[in-house]
Amino acid sequence: MKIDVSDIIDEPGTSIAFSETGHIDLYGDGSDLIATQAPFTVKGVATSTGEGIYVQANVRGTVGLTCSRCLADFDMPIEFDCEGRFVQDPDMHEYEDEDDIETFAMDGGYCVLDDMVEHGLLLNIPMKPLCDALCKGLCGVCGTNLNEEQCQCSRLQGQATLFGRKLLEALEERGKENGSSKEKDIQV
Repeated sequence: MKIDVSDIIDEPGTSIAFSETGHIDLYGDGSDLIATQAPFTVKGVATSTGEGIYVQANVRGTVGLTCSRCLADFDMPIEFDCEGRFVQDPDMHEYEDEDDIETFAMDGGYCVLDDMVEHGLLLNIPMKPLCDALCKGLCGVCGTNLNEEQCQCSRLQGQATLFGRKLLEALEERGKENGSSKEKDIQV
């Protein structure tokens, strides 16, 4: 997605409105693809600053995510506002850190919006996405999706699991090695 700003770049204070639609190929941590099947819509205003172009935009679209509780894939609508500064040579311009506006390189007389939108998208996707606020997740014992069916493991609730028993044994053994025991701790 890119906008032609060649008409306003040399006229500080001049603005143009834009509306672009396109796909975004976004990688979350560099390995897992965050699916963006449907096109995103980016609407906003580009304003010449004399040194470059300042872009304010609203982004709307849908991302495919995996629920952090039940591991089911689901689509999540997303909408956010973002902004960016576009200049011909970002290395030549130093801006104060206090304005928190990302600087992106222009491509001739065009502002390529992809990096700005991807940056905003990464900041607006939840760290632990949920398919539903009431998602029950997976059974910690057998792995059954508790949103779809109730497993038989509920009868085991309150009983120590193998891991729990091993942990208690290790803690008890550590206590004996350090010279303390349950009897010593209980004595008044």
